[in-house]
Amino acid sequence: MTYNFTTMATLASPVESAGVSLDNLAIFSLPILVLAAYYTYIKKQTESKSSTPTKPSSSKTLSAPAKNSHPVLTDYKASERPFGFWKPNYDYKYPKVAPYPGFDLKTTKPIPYRAFRHKYFVTMGIRGMEADSWIELDNEWEYFHNLKLKRIEERGDKTWTLNALTVTAAWEILEELCNYLPQRYPQMFKFENRVMEILVTGEKFDLKDSTLNPIISAAKLIQDDIIIMVEKEDGAYYFEGGCSTLAGFWRIRDKAGLKLDDIHTTSGVPQYEKQLKTGMNKLFRRIEVDSPVVRNNYFIQTDGNLDWSHSIGNEDEGEIGWRIAKEADDINQVYFRSERQSLRRLPISGALCFTVRTYFIPVVKLVEEDYVPRRLLDGLLSWTPDIREYKGFHTFEKVLIPFLEQKAKEQEARGLDYSKEPANWPL
Repeated sequence: MTYNFTTMATLASPVESAGVSLDNLAIFSLPILVLAAYYTYIKKQTESKSSTPTKPSSSKTLSAPAKNSHPVLTDYKASERPFGFWKPNYDYKYPKVAPYPGFDLKTTKPIPYRAFRHKYFVTMGIRGMEADSWIELDNEWEYFHNLKLKRIEERGDKTWTLNALTVTAAWEILEELCNYLPQRYPQMFKFENRVMEILVTGEKFDLKDSTLNPIISAAKLIQDDIIIMVEKEDGAYYFEGGCSTLAGFWRIRDKAGLKLDDIHTTSGVPQYEKQLKTGMNKLFRRIEVDSPVVRNNYFIQTDGNLDWSHSIGNEDEGEIGWRIAKEADDINQVYFRSERQSLRRLPISGALCFTVRTYFIPVVKLVEEDYVPRRLLDGLLSWTPDIREYKGFHTFEKVLIPFLEQKAKEQEARGLDYSKEPANWPL
C-alpha cells in the first residue's frame, strides 16, 4: 500500500467553540478510521498468537485506501522511495518507554540546556534521540499548559493549521503521544478505552470523537509546539500542519505552506545556502521511523514573554523583527531562550513530526551557574556580522556584554578553574 500526499484537496477550517466546525467532521474523522484499522491490526496480531483462530476483523479493509494505491510502487527500498510517496508501516511499534526517573510535577526542574560554546559555529548540531526522551516534561508544565489554553482560546485558528495532507498525521501524532506519555509520565496521564486523561487537570480527550481537533489536543498534552512537514512529489518538504502557541518570534500564517528551504531563506537564516541547505534536505529525506534526531539552539530575548516577544513588534499588526526592536536598557529585560527540537518520521503517514520545546530563563539567574558567563560571552562575541543581525545583537549588546564580563570576572576571582569546565554540551 502506498500513500500519495499530492492527491488530496486542501482544507481550510477555523476552530469553533466546540473544537471543529461541522463542515470539517468528514476530514477529521477519516484518519480515525485509518488509525482504528491500525489499532485493530495490532490487536489482531496479538490475538493471532492464541491457539484459537481469530476471524479477521471487518474493519481491516479501512486500512487500505485503494483510490490512493499506486500499482507500480507496491514495494521499494528506502533509498529508492519515490518523492511524495510513503508505504504505511503498520508493523512498526515505538520502543517500550521507561518511566522518567523520580518525576514529580512540583519538583522536577527543566533540563538545563546551555547550547552555546566558546566559539559559535553555523551547524545543524544534530544528534540521535533516545526513544525514552522524545518528550521532556518538568515542573513548568502547568504554566506552559495554562498559557497554551489561553492562547488557543484567545487566538483560535491563528495558533494552528491542518489540511488534507496532514490531518492523518495529526491523528497519528496524537495516537503516538497517548501511547508514549502514560509510559513515561504515569503520574500525569492515563490512556484507557481510547480516552486520554490528564490526571492532574481532569481533562479528557476521546479519540473516538470525530469532532476532536487532533493537533490542538496533542499540543495541549505537552510543553512543545508541534509542526508537521510533508514531502511532495518535487522532493521538497513543506510546512503543512501544526499547532504553535509559544513560538516567540514567528507566526504560523507566515510559514504555513512554505517548503523547508523557503522557511529558512525568508527568515534570513545566515549561511543557510552554504552551510545548512544540503545537509538539512538530506536529513529530512533520509530519516527513518527508527532513527529520530534532536538538536538545540539559543537566542537572547529582550522581554519576559514566553509566548510572543513583544519587543520585536505587534503579533498581529505591522512589521515584526529585530530591525524595529528597541534596545534593552536594563539587564532584567534580558532573557536566555533555548529550544530543544526533535524530529521523527511517522510510520503510517510518512510525515515528519517536528516538536519544539522552549526553555526560558532570565539572564540574571543564568549567570549564577559556574562557567556560564564566560562561555556565553565568548560565544556571543564570536558571532559574525550576519549572525549578529539575524539574532538582534544590537538590542542587548550594551547591557548584556558588560554584565557577562563582570560576572565572569567575579567567578574567576573566586578561583574558578576553566581546565575543569565540563565538556557536556548542550548542557
